[in-house]
Amino acid sequence: MPRYLLKGLLIALLIIGALVGAGYGVSALVASNLNKDVNVAREQGYSEGYYKGYDEGLIKGNEAGYQAGSKLGYLAAGGEDVSINETGYYFLYNPSYDEITSTLARSQLDSAQQILDYAKANGIRAAYVRVPIAREASEGRVYLYQLVAFETVDKGMIIIEPRSHREVIVETGKSYANLNGFPASPFDDTITKVTIVW
Repeated sequence: MPRYLLKGLLIALLIIGALVGAGYGVSALVASNLNKDVNVAREQGYSEGYYKGYDEGLIKGNEAGYQAGSKLGYLAAGGEDVSINETGYYFLYNPSYDEITSTLARSQLDSAQQILDYAKANGIRAAYVRVPIAREASEGRVYLYQLVAFETVDKGMIIIEPRSHREVIVETGKSYANLNGFPASPFDDTITKVTIVW
C-alpha cells in the first residue's frame, strides 16, 4: 500500500476520531445542562405545588374555623341559631366595651390591619377608619391616621388607635393631637375627613 494512502487514511481516522470525540463532548454537555434544567424545574414545581397547597389549605382551614368560631361567638352573645344545617354563612357580632379593651390590652397587635384581621378571625365586627390630615405631602400622597372602630353593645361606637390601643376622638377640622391629649404635633394634624368602612 502506497505511503500517501496510509497517510490519507490516518488523517481520515484522526478527523473521524476528533468528530466522534467532539460529538461525545457536546452530547455530555447538553445532557448535563438538560439534567440541571430538569432538576431546577423539578425544584420549582415542588416548591410551587407545596406553597400552593399550603396556602389553599390555610385559607380553607381558616374559613372553616372562622365559620365555626363566628357561629359560636354569635350564639354566646345571645344570638339565635337559625342556620343549623346551612353552610357558607358566618356571623359577626358587636362586642362589649370590656371585651375589646381587655382583648387589646393582652394582645401585641399594633396596626389597624392586624386588629381588623384579628377581629374578623374571631367573629367580631370591626371597621377601618381612614383619617387624612392637613400635613403637606408630595403630589399624589396624603398623610393619614389608620384607626379601627367597634360598635360596642354597651357604649356605642368607639375608635381605637392601633399602636397605643387608646380610645380616640376624630372630628373634621380639629387637631388630632389636641382632641386626644397627645403631645402637640410638629406638623399640621388637622383632620380633613373621616371615612369609616365596615
